[in-house]
Amino acid sequence: MTAVLPVPTKPSLLDIFGNGPYSKLGISHEDYHADRSCVSVSSLKEMLRSPAHYRAYLDIGRKETPSLMFGTAAHVRLLEPQDFAQRYVVAPPGDRRTKAYKDFEAANAGKAILTADEAAAIERIAANVDAHQGAAALLRRGLKEVTLIWQDAETGIWIKARPDCLAISLDTGVCLDLKTTEDASPNAFVRACASYSYDLQAAVYLDGLREVFGRDFDFCFLPAEKSEPHGVALYGAPEDMLESGRRKFRRALRQLAECRQTNTWPSYQPEGDYEVLEWPRWAR
Repeated sequence: MTAVLPVPTKPSLLDIFGNGPYSKLGISHEDYHADRSCVSVSSLKEMLRSPAHYRAYLDIGRKETPSLMFGTAAHVRLLEPQDFAQRYVVAPPGDRRTKAYKDFEAANAGKAILTADEAAAIERIAANVDAHQGAAALLRRGLKEVTLIWQDAETGIWIKARPDCLAISLDTGVCLDLKTTEDASPNAFVRACASYSYDLQAAVYLDGLREVFGRDFDFCFLPAEKSEPHGVALYGAPEDMLESGRRKFRRALRQLAECRQTNTWPSYQPEGDYEVLEWPRWAR
């Protein structure tokens, strides 16, 4: 029996698009994340952890941490600068417990509040991206925040993705993904890619782009450091990384299809079995 998922509070992407692979500009951030008719990279990451974590993600959503808020603000500043002032405001100096600060919060209801240091860091990241010839060129050429939906042929599951930037020409296509990070050097960032399953994200996005546009894209990361000097870099995703992501993608979709069919959502060790931890090489 197919599991009943939470009812979205807004029209689903399938309601908006209909059936078939589509791309569309103008879907709001709120409508995209409220949708439950299609699965996202974030939910597939939780499925790889366990089906129970996938359901918890759907029911509860993602916890908004200061790090996530900063990353989202940086995305808006770089990808949708025309909306930045409507969505964010900088906190005035002083004690947040004062009446003056409470009045400031009331006057800016509906906006996210950044500290002066956070706002300065975001502006420095934007300046460094603008000074990076390759990254700046891709952002100038590209379509920002395009929503994609498509149906997986094997499992029948509908999938959604929202690439940060798509630079498309007659002979090339580049999918650019902005990441705020602690360290944008090659060795450190590739470890972050492994830790946060960026390989899965790259594989899902490239699969969706192939389904929607009927062509292959290259995948590039644009990591930006959250602390001084807010260095930025541009890295292409290697083929072995993409192959790893494709394996994860298939495994997550197949497990999700099985869970929907049986309406069972187990956590770790569903049979109550026992396993020995594998001590990692780096800890020896």
